[in-house]
Amino acid sequence: MNVNKEKVIGLVIIAVSVILAVMGFMVLPEILIVQIGLDGQASNTLQKIPALLIPFALSTVFSILYMRGNGEKKSRNLIVAVIGVIVAIIMFVVNL
Repeated sequence: MNVNKEKVIGLVIIAVSVILAVMGFMVLPEILIVQIGLDGQASNTLQKIPALLIPFALSTVFSILYMRGNGEKKSRNLIVAVIGVIVAIIMFVVNL
């Protein structure tokens, strides 16, 4: 069985993104802090669903583009997919 490395990486990123979104829906409060000002206070908030969908969409869409892409755009798509996962993790740190 020939397993493509890009497909495995993309599917792992999507799986992690799904897990973080489901955990966030169950654990995080209804209003999430999405930006922190220079003074350390919340400067922008969103409802839970849109706030969780943004990093999920980043990770999922760009993982799919990474799995299907080629050349120079492929690495860019992987970086954006990983940034989506990092944003979701930061959202947990800021809101818990």
